[in-house]
Amino acid sequence: MSFKPDAIFAACPAAVHFEGERLEFSLIRCASSNTLVWTVSGDFYLSNLQSDALSRLIVFPVPSSSDIGKAENIKLDLMQPSDSLAVELMGHSEKGFSFRLDMSPRSFAKLRISYNQQISGKTAHYVLLTANSWGRPLPFCEMTLILGPGIELDDLPFHSPSMSSGEKGKVFHWQFLDFSPERDFIVRIK
Repeated sequence: MSFKPDAIFAACPAAVHFEGERLEFSLIRCASSNTLVWTVSGDFYLSNLQSDALSRLIVFPVPSSSDIGKAENIKLDLMQPSDSLAVELMGHSEKGFSFRLDMSPRSFAKLRISYNQQISGKTAHYVLLTANSWGRPLPFCEMTLILGPGIELDDLPFHSPSMSSGEKGKVFHWQFLDFSPERDFIVRIK
């Protein structure tokens, strides 16, 4: 599979509209080693406003390096509605994965994408900047970061989150309207 790692949904033409996203990230330490597990789960809201059905290959970049493993346990689930819509994983590499999305005319879909990565360094990374390839701000974007016990941040991915603590660890939450990201979501730990 060959694609540019900065091209999330870039293979999708204007017929598909990216309406928003809800992202949840968690970073926990493996009990048996110093390795961390970075889990990403996102609900992506898409629409086909055209009078024709469409089938498109969509590219989802996932940064990997010697310290960040490639995406594993990739799941693609159409949450609502699931009739006359389909999604299928088509390719997977160190740069991310691609999938085919079929949408009926004048339809709306909530697609849940999840995966995890092994982190042996001090940085976890989620590509956000490609949301700007849609040519307009996202109407909404909501992000939650959960840090497992004993994990401390060196720097926040974005300023001014709401914060809480729970049994899973520290929870950081951001909400944005008319969101045009200026940087990726990068978590750096101490």
